[in-house]
Amino acid sequence: MMKQKRHWALTMAIGAMMVLAGGCGEKKTRSGEATQLVEAAYRQKDYRRLAALADSLEKSGQMTAARANYWRGYACDRTKRKQEAAAYWRTSMEEAVNSTVPDDADYYAKSASRLANLLCLEGDYEGALAMAQPVVARLEQLRRDSTSDYINLLIYVGLCQVSTGMSEEDTRIGFYRAYEKHRQNIEKYHSDEAYKDAIAGLVNIAYYCVKARHYEPALYYTSNFGDLLIEYEQRPGVDTNYVDRQVGRYTIYKAWALDRLGRKKESKKTYEAFLATRYSQGAEGRALANDFLTGNEDGGASDEVEAVP
Repeated sequence: MMKQKRHWALTMAIGAMMVLAGGCGEKKTRSGEATQLVEAAYRQKDYRRLAALADSLEKSGQMTAARANYWRGYACDRTKRKQEAAAYWRTSMEEAVNSTVPDDADYYAKSASRLANLLCLEGDYEGALAMAQPVVARLEQLRRDSTSDYINLLIYVGLCQVSTGMSEEDTRIGFYRAYEKHRQNIEKYHSDEAYKDAIAGLVNIAYYCVKARHYEPALYYTSNFGDLLIEYEQRPGVDTNYVDRQVGRYTIYKAWALDRLGRKKESKKTYEAFLATRYSQGAEGRALANDFLTGNEDGGASDEVEAVP
């Protein structure tokens, strides 16, 4: 009888372990499936489905509140519901701060980066600065200061400093920190994503420097932008249309800085290089050319780094 009991207990224990192991495996599988579903909706730009997935996956426990609210905000933003997007991103940040899930720190940064961009587009530079600076400090404390979202926040802080009348030297420090972080990521990962993040970051920095009429820093960053493009072009299998677009941006911003610094001959030559790109013939390129020729520093077009699910 005792032998039968021991056998029964052992059988039950093994069964329990198998259930637990199966549960862990199932949870990991379900989490992976959830990521694939979100990624598919994101890539297809199916924002209604993306919002619905955020609702259902949070309800089933396959997605945290921080992550779900990030994607709800993203879907709202892409469908022109800006105020709803801002509210969801703020909620995502609040949920992430109180979360014990390590990956939620990434969604804290993602939501803050998106919210900063939205506030800057609305001209609320003081609000964006007040929100972004504590986030930057917290991400540094958490040692989450190498992601593209963290670096974007540095750039938004620089933009806000520019737009609230801070000195060129103050903004130079913030922008330079962002540039250095991008270089570190390239040296560490040597990946296509690291290069594209850095290129997009430098596009933004060059644009914001031109907009603020900080032409010396604009020339410095466009020079670094050019060096980065030369490196990137040497990688195998690069997208020629992508490269053409970035060369167009590089040459117009460089021409802009050179012209405003009185270096007219160099500016003319650089502008001619811009006109040789296919990008210059498109809507965005023509708008930039018009702003350059008419002296409209309030125009321009900055890049936006897409969030990766």
